[in-house]
Amino acid sequence: RGSCTAQERRAGEYAAEQMRQIGVKEIRAEPFTAIPSTYWGYALSFAAASTGLLIVLLSDGLGERVLAALLSLAGVWGFLAETEFAPSWTRWALSRKESQNICGVIPAEKDVWSRVVLCAHLDTHRTPIFYSSEVWYAAFTALVALSFLSMAVGATVLGLSIFLDWTSARWVCLGLLPVQLFGLAMCLHADFTPYSPGANDNASGVGAALALARRLRRKPLKHTEVHLALTGCEEVGDWGIAAYLDQNAEKLGKDAVYIILDEVGLGDLKYLTADGLIFKHKTHPRALELARQAKRALAEVKIVEGVGLAYTDALQATKRGLMALTICTVPAPKSGSVTHWHRMTDTLETLSAKDLENTLRFAWTLLQLVDQRAAEAASPSGVNLNGQ
Repeated sequence: RGSCTAQERRAGEYAAEQMRQIGVKEIRAEPFTAIPSTYWGYALSFAAASTGLLIVLLSDGLGERVLAALLSLAGVWGFLAETEFAPSWTRWALSRKESQNICGVIPAEKDVWSRVVLCAHLDTHRTPIFYSSEVWYAAFTALVALSFLSMAVGATVLGLSIFLDWTSARWVCLGLLPVQLFGLAMCLHADFTPYSPGANDNASGVGAALALARRLRRKPLKHTEVHLALTGCEEVGDWGIAAYLDQNAEKLGKDAVYIILDEVGLGDLKYLTADGLIFKHKTHPRALELARQAKRALAEVKIVEGVGLAYTDALQATKRGLMALTICTVPAPKSGSVTHWHRMTDTLETLSAKDLENTLRFAWTLLQLVDQRAAEAASPSGVNLNGQ
């Protein structure tokens, strides 16, 4: 179910049909465009910086060093912006394709005093070699960090050499070039690998959202309207949730709670205290308070909290100051289980019914707490979010 592919669209159509059978209201597809690869922006950044280094190695004149410094700065900008999903020259340069979010609403039983968004992404990631094992991933993470650092060092050294006329800058470039070429090679390699089957990441999250929707239709929350947002293009930079928020966040209100279900079928239950690739953005304190209250209510279930490894759909909401909480599962240390994250082994057979059940219990408890708070905060005048 690669981002912007026909398989991702069919997954959305299937989810929409399931929502219709459940009785979800206001089912709709919200189209948007996205860059269909998370690696293109990084590849352009590495390509720009390494081209600058090659220019200096071939001809070490003042003009060449100025151009190389600018190209290294462009690489730094593009890389950092991509990790934060921010505008940059790489996003302006790359072409986009169409994707869509599948959305719906489950009405409250009575007057609406609060809103919750259940969110899960439909797409799956590619399976490059650097996700093939924990050792590979640790080595790759360190080398990518080194590759980024090499671009920053290159920009600094080349910039200084312009004013100080360092002839040794050429040899520094020679040392930095292999590191940047490694980053470029890994990015190019990734887009030639197949997409993961994506049972845990993230059919489990979509399935959990639909299971909760079915239960909510049978037993709706009294004062909380629940929205479903099954997003496209999460794996390539949170494009789907960004489009959803652009279109819906204002009418949902600043007090809406976003519950993100991402990889919830294998391992100990976990909620994230921070999210992001390089810069870790702290989860909204009110969302954390809600999670900790739910954890206390489920003392018999092992629930941990911690910083996210990469990013989830919560990141876009958190950066906008919204209350977003990611629920996921992680194999316990020394348990013998592996994540199968972004691997071809991420199949249905690896999922745990017990872990899925724990996720549903935790999410249901969160929903009940939100509804309880809405009831406690209800205005005696009877004015509600519908303006009634």
